[in-house]
Amino acid sequence: FDDYLEMIIQLGYVTLFAGAFPMAAPLSVICNILEMYSDIFKLSYITKRPTVHRVTDIGVWSALVKGIVLLSVFTNLYIFCFTSGQLRTYAPSFFQVIALSAEQAVKSGSDHVQVVAPEAGLAVATTMMSLEHIILSLVVIMWLMVPETTPSVKDELARREYVKFMETIGTAGGGGMVEVVKKKTETKPKQKWGKEKSTDCTLR
Repeated sequence: FDDYLEMIIQLGYVTLFAGAFPMAAPLSVICNILEMYSDIFKLSYITKRPTVHRVTDIGVWSALVKGIVLLSVFTNLYIFCFTSGQLRTYAPSFFQVIALSAEQAVKSGSDHVQVVAPEAGLAVATTMMSLEHIILSLVVIMWLMVPETTPSVKDELARREYVKFMETIGTAGGGGMVEVVKKKTETKPKQKWGKEKSTDCTLR
């Protein structure tokens, strides 16, 4: 649980606030590489290896990851349009900059504040909503196009289930057919070029 929670918290910081700190993604990759080697050393030399439990998926963590990804679309668009000044770079007419007094600058940490221009509120909202629909559409398309399990893994799992089922039948009614089933379900290596060569030889 702790390892999953650590990864989810890191994913949240990287995705939810990517617009505010883009360097979070490469830094998290470096941290994960270092943690991977430290975990290898810990499991190999310091602690006892944990007991393995077979599971079909990561459970509720999968839904949590999808929720974070969807929420990150809205948080990053809000940062892009309102707080970071990035949209003002592309559309300066949508915003106006108000200078602050010295006392206000000390409290806020900046000598100016960015606000939406009175006549550009609808334009900013339309821009944000359009970008949101485009990004959400791309996310849904990627979810539909990229399967969670590859076809080769599905075939291998189906083969194992079939072998297990036939072993159960063989145990109940005689185990003579188990070895035949295993031989039939073994996958042959694929050749990269051309068709399979015939192994039959004829003497003339």
